[in-house]
Amino acid sequence: MSFFSKLRARLSMLGQKPPAVAFADFSETPPDELLPYLDRSVVDEASLTPTQREWRETGVVILRNFIPDEVTAPYIAVREALGEEAGWLECAPYMHVEEMRDLALYPPLMAKMKEVIGEDMMLHLCLTGWISTKREWHQDDYLNPDFVNCWYIAIWIALDDIHPDSGPFEYIPGSHRWPLMRGEKIRALLTEEEQDMHWPKWSERFTTPAAVHEIKKSGVKVKQFLAKRGDVLLWHGRLMHQGAKPNDPNMERRSLIAHYSSSAHRPDIHEDYRARDENGQIYIVFGVSTAI
Repeated sequence: MSFFSKLRARLSMLGQKPPAVAFADFSETPPDELLPYLDRSVVDEASLTPTQREWRETGVVILRNFIPDEVTAPYIAVREALGEEAGWLECAPYMHVEEMRDLALYPPLMAKMKEVIGEDMMLHLCLTGWISTKREWHQDDYLNPDFVNCWYIAIWIALDDIHPDSGPFEYIPGSHRWPLMRGEKIRALLTEEEQDMHWPKWSERFTTPAAVHEIKKSGVKVKQFLAKRGDVLLWHGRLMHQGAKPNDPNMERRSLIAHYSSSAHRPDIHEDYRARDENGQIYIVFGVSTAI
């Protein structure tokens, strides 16, 4: 960031009361040795592919016209037939919707994820709504056990051309280098009654203002992912992002959002709950004992 950008950011903060709970109160920077290679302080920059370089510098990879229409079409047809604006409400509908599984585990896409994380990835969450999530600024990795440490990735697949009034995906480039929000630290700031399965929602009363304050302090410009069908955005588990509030609440934002963890860095997920598709790609089958 230039001197003048920093100055403008500092000036914009003057007169603004800092949040009662600061971002630093519930975040930390993990040691290098616990992180994926591209997240470490020192890497061999000359050896990186363009995709790896983009990931390391910005915390996202944008793949334009990456998934052919014939690959997205079967899932779009099933999703249209569902007729529900919010999609499937469970976290792993891919378990019983083969067309969704085929799309989320598209082999060239899985190869791109491995290129930036360095490990085979396994699918464990799909969000299927065709309207903006309107989820305010946050990272994703704080919802995982602390030992995951960014061996994690999420993707946003456009299933139609995305209009700026529909509430697009927004992110802060480079924020994947900020400290990592920690679930344990966040839960310690909640009341005893709030420390239930809905703790991420209760915690937004202080995590969201703290994130907004951090964004303003950084002076980094918000970017939107305005996509066309077949475009894909991969984002880092530490990237600060949100689903923008739509200018037109009736406008669709057709997409599939999917989340993955490194198969080698989730010892808490037993092999009995790991299934493979016909291409050998891994997805989690939730059972009585699973917890993700």
